Amino acid sequence: MNITTAQRSSGHHRFRRLVAAGVIGLAVLGGTVATEIPANATTYASSMNECLVFRPDLYIGVKNQAQCVAALQSFLRFHYGNGAVHVDGRFGPETEGAVVKYQESVSIRPDGYVGADTWRHIAISCSQRGDCDYKWPNPLP
Repeated sequence: MNITTAQRSSGHHRFRRLVAAGVIGLAVLGGTVATEIPANATTYASSMNECLVFRPDLYIGVKNQAQCVAALQSFLRFHYGNGAVHVDGRFGPETEGAVVKYQESVSIRPDGYVGADTWRHIAISCSQRGDCDYKWPNPLP
C-alpha cells in the first residue's frame, strides 16, 4: 500500500509511527533492564548519566534496577559523606538512610524515596562536579 504525502503528514500516521517506535523501545529496554543480577555476582554500576535518562523510582525492595541502585550508591558513598554505603545494587535500609541524608543536604523532603525531585537534584549535583559519567568500581575521576 502506497502512502500519499497527505497521509504521511496526517496525525493518524504520525501516531502509528510513534506507537511502533514505543513498542520497539520497550522491547529493547525490557531485554536489558528486566534481568536480575544473581546474589553472588558483582554489581557494576551504570553511570549516573545512564540512569538519569530513565530516572527510575528507587526505594527499599525495588526490583530490576540493580545498576541504577549501584550508581546511586556510589554517588552517595563518594560525595555525600556516606562512606558506609556499600555499592551492591540492592536498595535496603542503609541506602535509604543515605538517600535521606542527601535529601536533607539539598533541602528536599527527606523520605528515602528516589523520585523525580531527587533525580533532578542528583543531576544538578553531578553535573556541577562533572562526574555524571563515573562508574563504580573504577577510580574516581
